[in-house]
Amino acid sequence: MCKTKVIILGSCVSRISMLDGNKNGHGIAADDMELCYFLDKQNIALAMMPPAFSKEEVSSVTAAQLWDKSRIKTVRQSLNKDTVKLIMESDAEYLIMDLFDFQTNFAVLGTTAFDTNAYEFMNTILFKKYQKNIRVSNFMELPEWIYYPYVDLFFKEIMKKYDSEHIILNRFRANTYYLSRDGKIKEIPDNYKNPYQANDKYNVSLRKLEEYIITKYKPYVIDLSKFYMGDENVWSNLQGAHFEKEFYHETLEIICHIIRERPEKKIWDRPDFFCHKYDNDDRKHDIDRAFNMLEELVEKEDVLWINILEKLYRRIPENSKVKEYTAICMEQWGG
Repeated sequence: MCKTKVIILGSCVSRISMLDGNKNGHGIAADDMELCYFLDKQNIALAMMPPAFSKEEVSSVTAAQLWDKSRIKTVRQSLNKDTVKLIMESDAEYLIMDLFDFQTNFAVLGTTAFDTNAYEFMNTILFKKYQKNIRVSNFMELPEWIYYPYVDLFFKEIMKKYDSEHIILNRFRANTYYLSRDGKIKEIPDNYKNPYQANDKYNVSLRKLEEYIITKYKPYVIDLSKFYMGDENVWSNLQGAHFEKEFYHETLEIICHIIRERPEKKIWDRPDFFCHKYDNDDRKHDIDRAFNMLEELVEKEDVLWINILEKLYRRIPENSKVKEYTAICMEQWGG
C-alpha cells in the first residue's frame, strides 16, 4: 500500500494527535500514513532569520551538554536554520502544523534570533560562550510588525511546494484548567507556566496570528483545543499543551478525513461532544464544583463550558440544569 507522507511542524499537540493520544507511541496511528519528519521546537518566524552561529560552532554542541539528550538533532537543526530546507526537500505530501512555539521564549544575539529548544540551548558550552550578549524575548509580547513579515516569508517559501489544500493548521490554545485526579476542575499552577512552555496569557495574541494566517493563506483548519482542558489522570506534567485524550482522538479523525477525502470544507471547529466512546472512563468528577465552573465559563463566554457539560451529562443526564444547558448547547453548536 502506498502511504501518504506527512511532516509535523510544531509540538506534542499535533504529534500526539497523530498517535491517537499515545504519548509513548511511534510513527502514526493510521496505517495509510507515514511520518516523514517531526520538526518540533521550531518557530516559523525564527526559521526565516539568519543563523547566529557558524556550522562548526553548531557541530560543537553535543548530546552530553543537554538536559534531554534526545534533543540533540532538534537543537542542531534549529540553530542551523534547516527547518524550511528539510520541508522543501522532503517528499511529504502534507504539512501538519501548530503554532505552540510562538508562546515560548526565544534567544536574541546581534541582529538575529533563534529557538532555545525548551531552554536546552542554555545548558550548552556554545551558550556560555556568548551568554553575556544573548537576550531572551517572546513574540507574544512584541509588536506584530516585528514578526508578522517573517511569518509571511515562511509561507511564501513553503507554498512553492504546498498549496492551501495540503497544509493543515491545528489551532492551539494553552490550557487554563485541568481535571485533577480527585475529580475537581482546577487552574493550572503557575509553577507549570515556564518560559519554555505554553502560557494561557498569550492565547489572545496567538489566536490573532492564527486568524491572520487562515485569512491570508487559507489552509485546512482544526480548531478544537479551545474545547479541551488538561487531565492529571493522563499527564503528570500539567503544562498548557497537554490535553484530555478525547482531543487527540478527535483531531486525528479529522486529519485522516482531510487527507483521505480532501473535502471542500476547510474549517473544523465543532467538537463531537456527547458522542465520545470511551467505555472504561473511570475519571471522577466533582459535580458541585463542575456546575460552578460551567456557569463561570458561560459568563466569560469561554466555550470550555461545553466540555464540562459533557462530563456532567455522562454522570447525571436527567439533572434539570444539565438538560437546560444541553438544550442551549444543541441550539448554539448543533450538539
